[in-house]
Amino acid sequence: MINQKYLYIAACSALFISGCGTQPTAPSGNSLEIAATQVLNEAVYHSALFSTCAELGGDIELDVIDIQQDWLNENSKLIAAADSYYSQQHANHTFNYDGKTLAPAAIRLAREARTRAINELALAQRSPANKQKTCKFRIAQISGSNLPLANIASITPYASELLMYLPLDIKAAEAPQLAAGLIGTTPGATYYSIAKVHEKSCPAAYTLSITNQWPNEAYANFCGEKATEVLTCEWGKCTSKKL
Repeated sequence: MINQKYLYIAACSALFISGCGTQPTAPSGNSLEIAATQVLNEAVYHSALFSTCAELGGDIELDVIDIQQDWLNENSKLIAAADSYYSQQHANHTFNYDGKTLAPAAIRLAREARTRAINELALAQRSPANKQKTCKFRIAQISGSNLPLANIASITPYASELLMYLPLDIKAAEAPQLAAGLIGTTPGATYYSIAKVHEKSCPAAYTLSITNQWPNEAYANFCGEKATEVLTCEWGKCTSKKL
């Protein structure tokens, strides 16, 4: 009978690339990008929660300022690192507009995250007293183990890897930088003709209105989650850039 020791050595030799024990799986680029995107999504979402509730003024505003500062102290490095990695991944899918480098995906991310926060609070539908109660309750939840974004299960495995991309200049409050503070806008006069043509070009077609300052407009066409084209328009005449 073959000695069990030699069977184990042979098996280990055959599997020397992956090792004989269970090895931790290194995050793939795609997984890391998903985690970075989620960090940024949460950053915009929380920023919208804070700013919307702070607008109520009074004691709520003071509470928001305190909790927001704690939240930034805890998460600013991870947000800045995620933004740095995200910007690298989207560097080939950007366009220049009004002196800024923008990525349609980043603007869409910011728009959807902010909308999530506004819809969750639903302050426009509440009485003044209930606005205060809603914000007080929601802001109070951002504490303890809920404070660090790294504690979110889908982010936790990649937090350390993301921090390797931490830039020297931390600008967590401006993330995502490729959105440059834009969150989309109400469509302008040219939107409908652009969207109508695009909706026939691919499944899950979506047209994002980026800016609308007539006669200047800017739009981005998406097929699913992927931005495929940017259109910048003046007086209804548009120039297209494929992404």
